[in-house]
Amino acid sequence: MVNQVKLSQIVERFDLKNLTPDVDYTKTGVSVPDVNRPALQLTGFFDHFDRERVQIIGYVEQAYIKTMERDVKRQMFDKLTSSQIPCLVFSRSQEPDDDLLEYCNYYGVPCLVSDKTTSSLMAEVIRWLNVKLAPCIS
Repeated sequence: MVNQVKLSQIVERFDLKNLTPDVDYTKTGVSVPDVNRPALQLTGFFDHFDRERVQIIGYVEQAYIKTMERDVKRQMFDKLTSSQIPCLVFSRSQEPDDDLLEYCNYYGVPCLVSDKTTSSLMAEVIRWLNVKLAPCIS
């Protein structure tokens, strides 16, 4: 069996705000102690995309999203959220636009918000997941 951390533990540990209350994240697990900032995926490049990682949208990704035309943005949101990612986490108390929330709800992807800076959030999540997912002998 693959070692997993429940997404509900991550939400609680990092005091994340849930923007998709209709999505049940209690059964979702994370088994990879790393995160991804999906900047390249937002441009349409999905080769080598590790969809098992917690996906973090930082200030740079959000700034890029704001420059995208709506139809292109919706296409990328569809592709990203349909790829079975465990969750999307926005740093710096940023909030997604309604189109992204629509896709998150449609595909059952929890959309969460942290007040931490992107770097702090990434470092803390990676450190914590490494401890929680470390191999253990019983």
